[in-house]
Amino acid sequence: MHDLNNPFIRSHFAKQERKMIKKTGNIIGGVILATLLFIETISEIVGDVIAYLGEYYVIDYTLTSYLLQIIFSAILFVPPFFLIARIEGFRVRDIFVRKRVPFLTGGSAVFAGFLLCLGINVATNYWVLFLELLGMNTESVGLPEPTTAFETVAWIFTLSVMPAIVEEFAFRVVVLGSLRRYSDTFAIFASAALFGLVHGNFIQIPFAFFIGLVFAYITINTGSVIPAMIIHFLNNFNSCVMMLIAKNISPYAQVLVNCGTILLMGLFGALGFIYIKKKKLLGKKLYKPDCIITSPMAFGAFSSSPFVIALTAFLLLGAVMAL
Repeated sequence: MHDLNNPFIRSHFAKQERKMIKKTGNIIGGVILATLLFIETISEIVGDVIAYLGEYYVIDYTLTSYLLQIIFSAILFVPPFFLIARIEGFRVRDIFVRKRVPFLTGGSAVFAGFLLCLGINVATNYWVLFLELLGMNTESVGLPEPTTAFETVAWIFTLSVMPAIVEEFAFRVVVLGSLRRYSDTFAIFASAALFGLVHGNFIQIPFAFFIGLVFAYITINTGSVIPAMIIHFLNNFNSCVMMLIAKNISPYAQVLVNCGTILLMGLFGALGFIYIKKKKLLGKKLYKPDCIITSPMAFGAFSSSPFVIALTAFLLLGAVMAL
């Protein structure tokens, strides 16, 4: 039995804990960075091949872009994170859905979480205006817009369904699951920070960070990633609908529909919050193991891991170049 009141013993164990966290950070950061570099290389090659073939064959660039986006998302967020889980020594199926969530509990969490996402979306709009006032470029190169009904369905699947599945698997199952042994608070903030960074531009980084906090907290409290997946889908689907309305009807109609969505979700979200508060469903105390170091110290150790630093620098450099 160790005397943890002894400062030398506490210092020794704190050093060991930091070492373990840095090791986990290097595994996560290194795997993600290597995968990003691989995808960057492959995407350049595939782009050149498609451009070359386009000179000789008729290629549907819109649907091809959607297909490639789906493939690259799957490559980025599925095999590497399975590898992380394997290295970290846990089975994905053990944490993917840990328990069945009652319908009212899950529904309340979804409505309340989506309402928070809508609020973060509004704040992001002001953030975009601020960046534009500073003279920064807020336009991002995205997928080509759909022109047919089939392309619209494929576009919505690419931007709404696919990210909700693979990104939640990566960050709320694997990353969050890997870091929770060091404390839930640390795991929530660290997984949200990585989730924000991988979005790669200064508009989405803060937005994704804050919604990442919401997704992680709901996943921990409900014991399942499914509510977070549903909220993620609804958030992205709402953005797609707003873009379609602005393009095919008018920006004024977009504002009206957006306001109506916020009011409607405000009602359901408020009911969700009331139900959650009454039943004390999401008031679960966050797990804190018998660690010497605190959650902020754990975050400092994680973020100072060499591969996490390299990943952060790579992603921030890309965000700067996009301005």
